[in-house]
Amino acid sequence: MMDIYEMKDGKPCKTDSIKDDVWINLVNPTTEEIDTVQQALQIDREALTAALDDEEGSRTEVSQKYTLILIDAPTREWRNNREEFTTYPLSITITDTAVVTVSLQELFAITNITAGKNKNINTVNVANRTRFVLQILFRVAVNYQADLKYIEVKRMAIEESIRKATRRDDLFELHELESNLVYFKTSLSVNTSIIDRLGKLSRFVSSQEDRDLMDDVVIETNQALEMTTTYSQIIKGTRQLVEADLNNSLSNIMKFLTSITLIISIPTLVVSFYGMNVSLPGMDYPYTYIVLLGGMAAICIVTIWGLQRRGMWR
Repeated sequence: MMDIYEMKDGKPCKTDSIKDDVWINLVNPTTEEIDTVQQALQIDREALTAALDDEEGSRTEVSQKYTLILIDAPTREWRNNREEFTTYPLSITITDTAVVTVSLQELFAITNITAGKNKNINTVNVANRTRFVLQILFRVAVNYQADLKYIEVKRMAIEESIRKATRRDDLFELHELESNLVYFKTSLSVNTSIIDRLGKLSRFVSSQEDRDLMDDVVIETNQALEMTTTYSQIIKGTRQLVEADLNNSLSNIMKFLTSITLIISIPTLVVSFYGMNVSLPGMDYPYTYIVLLGGMAAICIVTIWGLQRRGMWR
């Protein structure tokens, strides 16, 4: 899918032709769409298709005709009937006449701008390509923070569920959240280095306003990275708590079953003893079975009482 935007009254509006000061957004583009952009802007095909490989590493490339910025942006997808968090490459190619963004699927950072949901709407200006790119980077960092807060909400819900009853599903959900944070931390670490490298390019950040916006991008990205580290440690502790609770529950069950086995062995021993075909005390007494039943019950009760005092009977 290819959408072309131009700025009108500070807002991106769709247009049909590639001209000066436009933003071209490609989402899982076809070969024909890539060829169209390549011929119109004279951009290397490798730069346009870099983000279409979901394993492509983040980097920057600077040439005479364009500047390529490849980062990882957060998004959500359904896996195993659950909403999971992941990252996808987002390439931003800057030329003298346009800005081109390419991704495998729609990203919140891009859709927020196209829908006009950007708070700092004055910075969304394709004519000022540096500021426009910085605004995209800012939105990416903000989306990381939003997803991280949602992950924390899910963790708190799981922790609340654990207080009532521990389930194996809780352990799997925590593991999945922890895996998502690993992706986030790796992507944010690389994004931070890319942003630091851009901040050192004098041709990229020239005005004071751009420098201020770059500082905001750095702050938000570092904050997202710190949140990821903190939440990873918290989720790790919660997962260890769930594992300990499951192990403790298993230990209590085994302890209870062992106690039951001990109690049952008492009447079994007595009945087996009097089941032998030999003369035993009380064999001629008509109420021997009552005495035996009473004795076995008394021994079982005393045994249960002793186990309760030692915390071995629930």
